[in-house]
Amino acid sequence: MNNLPSIKQLQYLIAVHQHQHFGRAAEACFIGQSTLSSAIQNLEETLGCQLIERENRSLMFTDVGEEVVERAKRIIGDTISVVELTKSFKHPLSGKLVLGIIPTIASFIAAPLYRFCKDAFPELQLVLVEDTSDRLLDKLEQGHIDMGMLALPYRTEKFHTQVIARDHFSLVRHQEYQVPEQLDDFNVLPEQSVFLLEREHCMTDHALSACHLNRSACINPFEAANLHTLLSMVEYQNGVTFLPQMALNAGILDGKPMVATAPQPDAYREIGLLWRKTTGRIRDFRLFSDKAGEFVAHHCNDSKGVTQ
Repeated sequence: MNNLPSIKQLQYLIAVHQHQHFGRAAEACFIGQSTLSSAIQNLEETLGCQLIERENRSLMFTDVGEEVVERAKRIIGDTISVVELTKSFKHPLSGKLVLGIIPTIASFIAAPLYRFCKDAFPELQLVLVEDTSDRLLDKLEQGHIDMGMLALPYRTEKFHTQVIARDHFSLVRHQEYQVPEQLDDFNVLPEQSVFLLEREHCMTDHALSACHLNRSACINPFEAANLHTLLSMVEYQNGVTFLPQMALNAGILDGKPMVATAPQPDAYREIGLLWRKTTGRIRDFRLFSDKAGEFVAHHCNDSKGVTQ
């Protein structure tokens, strides 16, 4: 059999590519720089070609080096998948699971979900990470998190997506703020009366799409960075906003002089769990999706009702 590169050599190569520096890559791998340099040199000898051009203290990957790095990442990913597969088969839902959640879900579900998982999966060490959709997808692709909980639709073609709940939107206003009676079309709302989060929060696009609000004149140019600021604008009778049922069930309006009015039945966002298609923990993730999905779906039910 031909002499093949080792997994360790490929990991070192990826580290150098990531850090673009031998010293920092060696520190990240917890080895000496001479050990790492020797491993990369042996890898180049095994493959019979130069992967990295070195000049004084700088380095540059050759074209074939870049290609080898990309293939090495897939090899490492497949190797990790084999380990995950056997571990998942022997000890389902055990060990560490890093779950990323977007802010407009985490604000209402993270704490109770964490408690639920501790009770439902005693052998599982659940770690929660809160971030925006784009950043979570990057972390998922790079292997920094195991699963992601996002609001859909979103650009998730690279990953397996399991829809676990529908989260309906309601129009929220101050109890003394007047809106047209029999409001079936939100496009008749007064100009600049609809307050929304910044565009980096996908809840804004989901609310506009789900509620069929396409008249831009209705939307106030102010963009809130968080839900607290958003609700303050509505509480002071500056206009209205849209909130998902998950937020209402979590008591976000408790003690506030505001009411929620149910919109059309098709005004909702979907809550989904995502994972890499190449993972070896599919069995684990499906089990987690079934149990955690039921929990999340319950928190999206219209359990408290709305003002009609």
